[in-house]
Amino acid sequence: MNWTALKNDLIGFAVNHPQINSIGFGDPLAIGTDNCMNIKTPNRDRIIFPLLFVDLQSSTIGMGTSTLNCSVLIMDQVKDSKQLNYTDAADAALSGAIIRNRWADMEDEVLNDMESIYQDLISKFTDDPDITYQLNTSITINRFVEGRDDKVAGWQGTLSFIFPYSRNICQIPT
Repeated sequence: MNWTALKNDLIGFAVNHPQINSIGFGDPLAIGTDNCMNIKTPNRDRIIFPLLFVDLQSSTIGMGTSTLNCSVLIMDQVKDSKQLNYTDAADAALSGAIIRNRWADMEDEVLNDMESIYQDLISKFTDDPDITYQLNTSITINRFVEGRDDKVAGWQGTLSFIFPYSRNICQIPT
């Protein structure tokens, strides 16, 4: 029940977070509409960013605890600033390649916003009194930028969720 409970809590977090529009589970190299849910709009045939994506990687079973290790990615599309109405690059704090004295993308803005959402996720799983398991709070997140289909940027980290384990043989599913 540990993975089922955690997955349901992650879906609940995504549904209730004002910025997250989609959630997915599985292999992050195969992110697509078959392993993601668009949770905020009726348009189900494509991913609406920002996306929270979780890859269950391993389980460690110890004396009295069971730990699920998940790679968690939070990402958003990086839009080309040429589509925006900036008259001067000095109008906004942006990063990216300079093309004709204009910033090429909004990468810094996206990374800043996705880090804030990541902090919300960590707060939810460390401060919520209704959560019956613990999150290992020693977390390193790493920035990424990917540009195969949609150019996206965000943060990836491995979160370890620690569940109580009573070592009771009666818990075996039948």
